[in-house]
Amino acid sequence: MTDPARKGVLSAVPDDGPPTDAAVSVPPESGLLPSDAAAPSDSVLSTSAPSEPASFAATAAPPTLDWKPFARSGEWRRAQAAAHLLPAPPDVFAALVALVAVQDDVRARKYPAARRALGSYIEALKGGETAALVGEMALLRSLAAPEVLNQGLTALEAGSGVADPGELSEILRPAHTHPLTQAEAYNALGVLHALREEPEPARTAFEDARRLDPGHYRALMNLGNLDLEAGRPADAEVCYREVLKLAPDYEGAHHNLGVALRRQGKVYESVGAIRRAQRLGVRRSQQETREDMREQFRANPKLRAVRWVLLAAALIIVVLIFRSAVGG
Repeated sequence: MTDPARKGVLSAVPDDGPPTDAAVSVPPESGLLPSDAAAPSDSVLSTSAPSEPASFAATAAPPTLDWKPFARSGEWRRAQAAAHLLPAPPDVFAALVALVAVQDDVRARKYPAARRALGSYIEALKGGETAALVGEMALLRSLAAPEVLNQGLTALEAGSGVADPGELSEILRPAHTHPLTQAEAYNALGVLHALREEPEPARTAFEDARRLDPGHYRALMNLGNLDLEAGRPADAEVCYREVLKLAPDYEGAHHNLGVALRRQGKVYESVGAIRRAQRLGVRRSQQETREDMREQFRANPKLRAVRWVLLAAALIIVVLIFRSAVGG
């Protein structure tokens, strides 16, 4: 059994290493799967329009792109796309890029990355206020207050290791006050209910997460896993395929899709899905290793100095080898 608050999805692959973002084992023949994955690809703003008669096109005003309506409705990726096409002032665009990153990282349960994105968002707000973009920055602050978002992230992190649903609900209360963290709060509570073998409250929590954030692919993954546990592999397959529309490189969904297909006797498709999951898992592990190393270099000045020394030494060695070859 894994740590409920540190896990974000019900999964199906053995996890022999340290705990990561996975949760309950769904199929009895399987174990756990780390489930951090690339952030989902939400739909973006389309600027194309149906063809119009020439007489109408001559008099119709061109559509006005504005990021604000999308931001007010919580569609941050579309707001970013509109701000790019408009284009909006650089600080506005930078703030929207940061908010999209926060949303993606929270969906993937990558809280350290979400905090870095929050820092970029705060810097963009300050830059916009310095540039006298008072109205735009005030709107962004009202929709995504950085102080409240910070409290929400802190609550999500603090929920790790909590085994009582009532206690976890109380800890996660601040996360429910910000639109970028409330869906994950419901997902975390659903995972705990699932770990306690309470499928009905788990399903309710996952559905609440999806209602608040339709792009929360891990909550949808968990709904599929509940179906798989309940002996409904065809329903689980539908969920997993929907997850892969949101997050095509999410290896957990590929693996559990393979399990659901195998339980329906679709062996050939099952093998392909599981092999795809394995390849993506290796790629993700390599990416996370690189990110960890970059973070260590950013946080430790001594490591940065060592890095430059090693680069300088390597350059000197190359020069000496070149001179030796020329001299020979």
